[in-house]
Amino acid sequence: MIRHTGLAKWRAAFGFRGTPEGRVPEPPAALGFIALVAVLFFYGAIRLQGLLGEHGVLAAEWLLLFVPALLFVVIGRYDARRTLSLRLPTSRALFGATLLALGALPLIWLIGWLQTFVLPVPREVLEGLQELMTAESLARGAWLLLVLAVTPAFCEEIVFRGVLLGSTKTLGPWRLVVLNGLVFGAFHLSFQTAIRFLPTALLGGLIAWVVWRTKSIWVGVLMHFFNNATIIALTSWESTRETFSDPEIAPPLWLVLGSAITVGVGIRFIQGSEEL
Repeated sequence: MIRHTGLAKWRAAFGFRGTPEGRVPEPPAALGFIALVAVLFFYGAIRLQGLLGEHGVLAAEWLLLFVPALLFVVIGRYDARRTLSLRLPTSRALFGATLLALGALPLIWLIGWLQTFVLPVPREVLEGLQELMTAESLARGAWLLLVLAVTPAFCEEIVFRGVLLGSTKTLGPWRLVVLNGLVFGAFHLSFQTAIRFLPTALLGGLIAWVVWRTKSIWVGVLMHFFNNATIIALTSWESTRETFSDPEIAPPLWLVLGSAITVGVGIRFIQGSEEL
């Protein structure tokens, strides 16, 4: 009986029964939660990484992002299905999200290159990022995918395209996209990597639009994973390492044009996914 009651409480908290249907956080509550989590993550991740190295990065994402987001939904008794956009995506939506993630990479590369004219990147920062993202063996590659692709795809999406997006749907699509992108970019901001803000904000805004349109956080998880995994692959592949990891090198024009077409096709697939 006790076990049954405990299960019922968890089911109620996650919108199955007993939780007010459709209840989502108000924007001030969600933004306050994001601010608190950002502070905890900033200081906690540094300490965990200092103690555990790369394992600390893994621990910080799950313990300081994923778990707090779940607790926020449970304690607040919000409808998790609506707050976190837990709807299963259609195959059309998944294909469109893959095209968007693929097409967005060269455009983000272009924006990063344009930024270097006003915000040069210190060489030591480039070398540090390249070393972090480079896999010199299959085992190292699998580890980097877990730490830098799989984990952020779940832990960061539940915070930004889950709690934050779920609380701001009433703002309308464009304000929602801009707010989500700016907050996502600011979360990744540091004195050493200020150049990451605009590309990361644009990526966050794009994922936010796709999740809002499809009502499924899983397409956001897919796009986030695909973006990070592709960067790891390109940085690890010797023939593309120097070109892709140096923001002072411009992407080829044919690649930019191809990516623009790919993004356009991806948008059409996402828009059409609601009609099925």
